[in-house]
Amino acid sequence: MAGRDYLALPLGSDTLVITCDSSAAIGSQVLDVVVAKPAVVGSFLARVALMELISTGAVLTALSCTFCVGPALATEILAGVYAEAKLLHHAPGDITVVTTEKNMPTRQTGVGITCVGLVRGSRLRVGQAQIGDLVVALGVPKVGPEVALEDPDNATLPKLIELLHTQGVRDIAPAGSKGILYEAQVIADSANLRLALEAICTATLHKSAGPATALVFACTPAAYVLVALRLQPLMLIGTLHAAL
Repeated sequence: MAGRDYLALPLGSDTLVITCDSSAAIGSQVLDVVVAKPAVVGSFLARVALMELISTGAVLTALSCTFCVGPALATEILAGVYAEAKLLHHAPGDITVVTTEKNMPTRQTGVGITCVGLVRGSRLRVGQAQIGDLVVALGVPKVGPEVALEDPDNATLPKLIELLHTQGVRDIAPAGSKGILYEAQVIADSANLRLALEAICTATLHKSAGPATALVFACTPAAYVLVALRLQPLMLIGTLHAAL
């Protein structure tokens, strides 16, 4: 679907979903622009693609890691990938293929990941928002040196999983470099609806959310009350109406 961060392919009565993410110049090598521990790089790399995957309703089935660094450093980065993937699969090493740079020395970190998942039957969650739903952001957009792995403001896989299991929460879209407002509009467009913004909306809506430090979701007003009791920080973006 246009604007969404995944590829969906029909597979009989099911749907194969593929997501990916990359990161460059962030790490522990001499030419990296933002200094970060290798495991942290791996954690955020995996978190982004995994959040995009399970937001569609897919179940993780395979990972592919393309690391443009030497094997030793790749092992450290992979530890972060597995730390995130273990939240969705008990043995992520069994479903992962990895390639590294073994011929040339590297001075800057470059990594990529591809996630593959399966949606059974008609359980694809995309485009399910309805008239009257609220559009809400969970987490605070942060990028570059602002980002920290254990920041309580971050959207995380456990928070996303809780949303997925909350009755009345419909479409969910992790926010990245295009920002919260972009994903809110994508949710509206996916359901052929119109997004009416709240008057209090600020420039935060346009800021990059980096490695998916925020996510956007559509839900019923009752579900919003339930979510607000358990998950923070939340920001109400607007309401969905029939298209003009």
